[in-house]
Amino acid sequence: MKGQTSYCRTFFSSALGLFFILHFISLSSAGEETYSIDLVKTPETETRIHKLDDKKVLSEVYTVQEGEWVVNVLRRKGLLNQYKIHDLLALVKKLNASIQNLDLVYPGEKIVLPVKIVPIGHEAKGKSISVEEKILQPSEIKGIDFDHYTVKMGDELIKIVKGRYNIPQEYLYNEYLDLVKQLNPSIKNPDRIYVGQKIRLPVYSPEIVRKPIAPVESNEPEPYHPQDDKPNPLSHDLSLLFLEIGEEWVQTGKHFIPLKSGGQIDLNAVSFPIINLRSGRRILVDLNNKLPDKMGALIESNWENYRVVHLLKEDCLRSSFDKILRECNYPKVYKKDEHYESDGIINTRISGDWIIELSKNTSVGNAELLIINLLNNGDYTPQTIKAYLRTLKINVIDFPPQKTATNELSGQAEILEGGKDPASLIETLLGLAGRSFSAQKEIPVYQGNRRDFKLVINADFFLENKGKESIIDITGLAPEVILFLNEHHFSVLSLPSEKDPQAFVEKVFKFLEIQFHRGPHYFMAKKGDESKNIRLSLPGIVFSDSHGNPIFATPLHIPYEIALFISQRGFSILNLSPFSSHKTIQVK
Repeated sequence: MKGQTSYCRTFFSSALGLFFILHFISLSSAGEETYSIDLVKTPETETRIHKLDDKKVLSEVYTVQEGEWVVNVLRRKGLLNQYKIHDLLALVKKLNASIQNLDLVYPGEKIVLPVKIVPIGHEAKGKSISVEEKILQPSEIKGIDFDHYTVKMGDELIKIVKGRYNIPQEYLYNEYLDLVKQLNPSIKNPDRIYVGQKIRLPVYSPEIVRKPIAPVESNEPEPYHPQDDKPNPLSHDLSLLFLEIGEEWVQTGKHFIPLKSGGQIDLNAVSFPIINLRSGRRILVDLNNKLPDKMGALIESNWENYRVVHLLKEDCLRSSFDKILRECNYPKVYKKDEHYESDGIINTRISGDWIIELSKNTSVGNAELLIINLLNNGDYTPQTIKAYLRTLKINVIDFPPQKTATNELSGQAEILEGGKDPASLIETLLGLAGRSFSAQKEIPVYQGNRRDFKLVINADFFLENKGKESIIDITGLAPEVILFLNEHHFSVLSLPSEKDPQAFVEKVFKFLEIQFHRGPHYFMAKKGDESKNIRLSLPGIVFSDSHGNPIFATPLHIPYEIALFISQRGFSILNLSPFSSHKTIQVK
């Protein structure tokens, strides 16, 4: 009984298969003369005949294997040698209406593939698919992926393009160069480019230079969801941040990312902005975490210079920027607890939310280091400090940007010149300290009883100090003379051998018992501790003049911006220049 049942089933299957063959041949012979489909049915393959538009399609159900994709399967089955790829992909899409993206198929998934295609010969109804090719118009340019390139010495446009892309000659000298001109309006003649010029080069693939016309869709509009066009509130701040850094944030229109296997991914730029980095890397930002991981992986596997960053609902500006920054591939990004120290003329210790080290070919202006701080208390870095750091190729970015700022660079620094020789420096110090003195004074030290001899000393500086007659000697009195003066109750400070201006000042102040503080002295750019701050370390001494005003005396040649910053902190600056000469000894 079982044998009879099996025989009946086999007979029925064979009869049914024969019926389909005869029926399809009869349909073909009615409208076509030379086309036919041979249907061979096996237990492993489920086959059907479809009437799609102006074609009859013999199909089979195929189970996707590990590592396969649609174009790969079509190529292996030899279909790409018989039909145009755009025709095949359009038919596969119609045969698999439930699959939204043919580039995302998974192992074990069953898909319907065409086996043979026969044109019917009469006009198709409904949608029609055109695979006619056209040259891209200017309005389509924003859908093209392109590279940024800076022209170097000896570059020629044709040589640049050939060195980057394997472009057929007929495309290169026609469509491609026309597209380059459309992307770069400043290029009137491809033979004339100049060093330093920034040009956009379309990333070449046949799908970019020649693009199939999209299928004609039905007139029924897709349902509109207002929330789809609503940008993530973080996108505004992120775009401003990257604009401050000097990178390009693109969030208008649509992005079209071609796939090497054929087809492309279309993304709404409002929800999926792209950051074009100067290094050539591109960061696709999934603002609302809606892009499937598989699709993100597909983009990264097709394009080595793309990275996809998904932002979550709980992400704030800081965590979002952190995520994006990790994918930017800058040479170095300092950790939050790390600091940068510059050993220039002024030792400068810098800390911030982010410290980014740039490569020389991707620097912003002439900056090679970026300091970025997120502020919530309006404690901005002084413009004077920013201006000074720019001379060191360091840019400080406080965010949000300061809306209204006083022009701190318009003031005047209070700088006092100490003098280029010891005499002028002592005159300045005694004047600031409010001490009366006499310069080059002849002092009778000793006289005989009969007035037949006397000893007169020429004092460089003579003054009363704490009720005692005092002499500051810079020319070099003999040791026995100084001993004689001490025996006659004169207080003497001898400085002829002191060449260091700062040590010279310290000895004078000690002699006159004037209080001072020895450096190095630390000046903080902002109030508070050293977190997100800039600390300047300067050698010198601090003292107060006769009116109680603080004075910073330093042998360092301070840059104007730092002198202005110190002056705005209430200090006058005493410039201790190196000595150029000493005076000669004059003794009578």
